[in-house]
Amino acid sequence: MNLSKLSVVVVSALLLQACNSETVHREQPSLLVSTFEVAAPLTDQFRSFNGQVMPAELTPLAFKLAGEIQQVLVEAGDNVEKGQLLATLDNATYLQDLTDAKSQFKLASKQLARGSEMFDSKMLSQSEHDQLTANYKLASANLAAAERKLSYTELLAPFSGTISTVDKQRFENTTPGETLLSVYQNDKVYVRIQVSDSILASISPDMRSNSYRPDATFGGHSGKYPLTYLEHTSELHPQSRTYEFWMEMQQPESEILPGTSVTVNVDMAKAGLSDVQGYQLPMTTLQAGAEANQFYVWKMEDGQAFKSEVEVDKISGQGALIAHGVEQGELLVNSNLRKLRDGIKLSGKAE
Repeated sequence: MNLSKLSVVVVSALLLQACNSETVHREQPSLLVSTFEVAAPLTDQFRSFNGQVMPAELTPLAFKLAGEIQQVLVEAGDNVEKGQLLATLDNATYLQDLTDAKSQFKLASKQLARGSEMFDSKMLSQSEHDQLTANYKLASANLAAAERKLSYTELLAPFSGTISTVDKQRFENTTPGETLLSVYQNDKVYVRIQVSDSILASISPDMRSNSYRPDATFGGHSGKYPLTYLEHTSELHPQSRTYEFWMEMQQPESEILPGTSVTVNVDMAKAGLSDVQGYQLPMTTLQAGAEANQFYVWKMEDGQAFKSEVEVDKISGQGALIAHGVEQGELLVNSNLRKLRDGIKLSGKAE
């Protein structure tokens, strides 16, 4: 190879290396997106919550014994009194056991009485008297157990109330602890509503002592009824992603039944709760998650995209009301959401 050809090869190799080096270090262009700046939160001193009337102190009832159901004496909706007989099991076996236990107890009683006389007359040893005493105690215990088991064949109302459901019928078999029916207190009305994380966080420990009572209106009933705080859950509901808030009131003359729809009107200031409703976002900023009621937004920080989960309080024609997950002034990506990945570079334009 002569010098001129060698020079051409060297120059070509250098040019190729320079091109490759330029290709490796070339940065990807930023993704052009539109952005939305989170405005000040919406506030409302007066808020309404939709809920439902729930059975007060709903209690499932079951037999403590296995057997065939002999009688079911009530139906759903029946009012019952405390101690009222609700259902019975076939008790033939337990009646026979009780008869046998009574006979054994009667025999053991006579033997002990006779043995005690003989023991006092020095005609019976101490060990023989002790054996008769033990037999008597065992027969007494067996009699008490037989009486107790026979009583378990009757299912009695634990309190005055209303039968909610009847789950088994006559001649069906049941096992210990298997729910036969359920009863609730009909002198109270329990109301359950769903509240967001932001509202729950503002609940103070002394809420029970707060004299404020929100008003409730019930479907099919006229007038407003004041409610008293009862309790709230501390765990997020997996489907609605909200918390349950319970209130109560005494049953009015015109009975309000479980399942009735209710609207609770709350003066947030008087109740000592946060009057912040949340942040209004356009639906185009939301990306649905893999689970039900799970949503994300993409935040733009220092020219990069970062995925963040949010809690949606409600969705309306104005967009989505976000209870938790965004703050005023944050920039959210409002377009090309499917192209986004955490850390991707962005160039944005405000909308």
